[in-house]
Amino acid sequence: MIYALIAVLLLLLFVMSASLYAFIRGGTRRDRTELFRASTVAPSGRYAFRDRMQQGVDWFESQPKTDLSITSRDGLSLAAELIEAEHPVGLVVAVHGFRSWPSREFALVAKHLYESGYTVLYPYMRAHRKSEGKYITFGVKERCDIGAWAQLLAEKHPDLPLFLYGQSMGGATVIMASGLDLPANTMGIIADSAYYSPRDVIATALTQSYKVPVFPMLPAMDLWARLLAGYSITATNCQDAFDRTHLPFLFIHGTADELVPYAMGKLNYDGCKSEKQMLTVEGAAHCASYYVDPARYISYLDGFLKKYGKSPLQ
Repeated sequence: MIYALIAVLLLLLFVMSASLYAFIRGGTRRDRTELFRASTVAPSGRYAFRDRMQQGVDWFESQPKTDLSITSRDGLSLAAELIEAEHPVGLVVAVHGFRSWPSREFALVAKHLYESGYTVLYPYMRAHRKSEGKYITFGVKERCDIGAWAQLLAEKHPDLPLFLYGQSMGGATVIMASGLDLPANTMGIIADSAYYSPRDVIATALTQSYKVPVFPMLPAMDLWARLLAGYSITATNCQDAFDRTHLPFLFIHGTADELVPYAMGKLNYDGCKSEKQMLTVEGAAHCASYYVDPARYISYLDGFLKKYGKSPLQ
């Protein structure tokens, strides 16, 4: 009996130690300085387009910007960059993804939005680069941060239509933010390669990328998230927001997405109860739809912005 008890205790110690390592490695700040680094786990689907991306980044970095900051509900100083159109027709809060940053995530779309007359706010998510924070919460706390950024931008231009636009974790974050009390001029949500819940995307990474069983690893990671970072991996999903909002949505997803499988994007689309559209790009990897089929991407994006940007403000 004593040996069985010792074995159980050793197994528990192993699981808690391994889950702590996994939580720290996957859920804490780790700013990357390289623009393109092919991961040994899941090579970027945009790596083949790195030259075009670099051109877009160069354009982004060359633009005059206004630096803005806010304080989050839990006391973090959060940063953002604002690129203002000369004669703006609308506003966009553009939210980058996991361990990324604005110029990388919106390398080519940024120029198109500017030339189309949109003033765009590019926040740095908590625990990313210019913003404070140690823990990434996969949209749970970030949704409130984005709500605050939307409010700040709306106060500057209350007469212009406002859209939330996110890539990957940023896409899931803007979906989750749609269930909050957003500014009255918020007209729609654009979610590119968004996952359905923190639990789902972490479970996918555990099983597909690291070949680790979801149980007991994920419940143990959830415990560490609650103890160390004050949030739950399993308590929030996009459906909660869909049940609270009437905003229209544009969903974008590639069928070859391995990091956030296409089925998650379809789950978001099916769960949405308001007006919705979905752009499916065959063969596009994670956040690579724009690069694989730029004409259709821009057609859907422009059509959505123009359709919902006209009413009720114009």
